[in-house]
Amino acid sequence: MGETLGFVQGKGLVLYPEIGDRLDIVCPRASPGGVYEYYRLYLVSGEQAESCSTVLNPNILVTCNKPDKDIKFTIKFQEFSPNYMGLEFRRHQDYYIINRV
Repeated sequence: MGETLGFVQGKGLVLYPEIGDRLDIVCPRASPGGVYEYYRLYLVSGEQAESCSTVLNPNILVTCNKPDKDIKFTIKFQEFSPNYMGLEFRRHQDYYIINRV
């Protein structure tokens, strides 16, 4: 990632990726006999992040719902995607990812 990253009080994990960077999101496998927490990650607007809302135009990034499998989702920060459904990011713009259990 381009700059330092870390948890910020009241904001969660703050990252400063550069175009071309990748971010891996891993859904952990459940331990035998353990409790598994199912959740979804959404790409949302700043207002939605502040209110922790996914009501308007939810963009699901990843769903962790398979406790018996390793799931890894990679976000590539790119300005143009060769895939019409791919994510595109602009320089100097903020993006927000929230979790809903």
